[in-house]
Amino acid sequence: MPKVVLITGCSSGLGRALASRLAAERDPDGSRSYTVYASARNANSLKGLEVEGIKPIGLDVTKQKSVEEAVKRVVKEAGGIDVLINNAGLSRVGPLVEQPLSEIEEVMQTNVLGVVRVTQEIAPHMMRRRGGLIVMIGSVTSVMASPFAGAYSASKAALLGLTDSLRLELQPFGVQVSYVTAGSIKSALADNSLGAIDLQRYRRPGSLYGPLADKIEGRARMSQTDPNVQPAEVVADQVAAVINASALGRSAASGGLLGALTRACQAVFQALCPAAGRRVAPAEGASGSTAAAAVEAPVWQPRPPPNWFLAGGAARYYFLLGVAQKLLPGGWPTNPAMAKRFGLDQLLSA
Repeated sequence: MPKVVLITGCSSGLGRALASRLAAERDPDGSRSYTVYASARNANSLKGLEVEGIKPIGLDVTKQKSVEEAVKRVVKEAGGIDVLINNAGLSRVGPLVEQPLSEIEEVMQTNVLGVVRVTQEIAPHMMRRRGGLIVMIGSVTSVMASPFAGAYSASKAALLGLTDSLRLELQPFGVQVSYVTAGSIKSALADNSLGAIDLQRYRRPGSLYGPLADKIEGRARMSQTDPNVQPAEVVADQVAAVINASALGRSAASGGLLGALTRACQAVFQALCPAAGRRVAPAEGASGSTAAAAVEAPVWQPRPPPNWFLAGGAARYYFLLGVAQKLLPGGWPTNPAMAKRFGLDQLLSA
């Protein structure tokens, strides 16, 4: 029986590529591995997915009623949800001290509260069935921020913290949580960002960042002009590997040296650190997406981790940050190359 997957943010980019990738997955007998529900704020942007066997569905992660209705429909049609991929996200660039608070709130509403809103609606279904997987699409900016992307970086850092906490809270119910540390991905993120903000505000008299207006606009396009930008299909393959892996609770990374370092750190931590708790057994008689059982008190049998691991999964990212600081002249993100790239050296010398 195919597993049921719900993906948010499928109008373009990684979300759309993931929907196509998972819909094409086949079991050894040739049957579909996944029933894929691809969602987006604007359902019209999902046209054409039906021919791939994908079920399009309108879902605005910032609206509680929209989330409730979408999840209700999926559960009614498919009997449950086995995998949730929180992919919906947006970016708004600008120097934090001059960026309108409304733009920062918009980023947090989608990238953080939107994830919480969808997860709160779906996780209880998984907990009652004693199984499931929640995948968070994160970013390297969660630990390595750059100028003029503070709101986006903060949202992904918040998502990382939420993921680590949620992983521990859901583990006794058999629900696994994974954070994908994505690098630059070919998508419409930059165009959507530029189309939604007024960059001219930084060119007007009174802006302390007037000399850097072009740099601010360049930051919006940076993920798409990066020579290491990856096609969405490549990253979709990597995320699919996480979903298909036997140890689904592990984090994943993509993208060049940073991805390699992250994977190395993860391997070390996973080898040295025991699990924080044992998973409860599935409810008696439960099987497949339609299984349902009353939630009993979770069986929590902690295995004491060493003191240095008490920070949870975030510890490996700070270790990674330390490695990066050794590799980059002057450390991150205050190294001279970073300041020069975004023109901040001009302000320092003014």
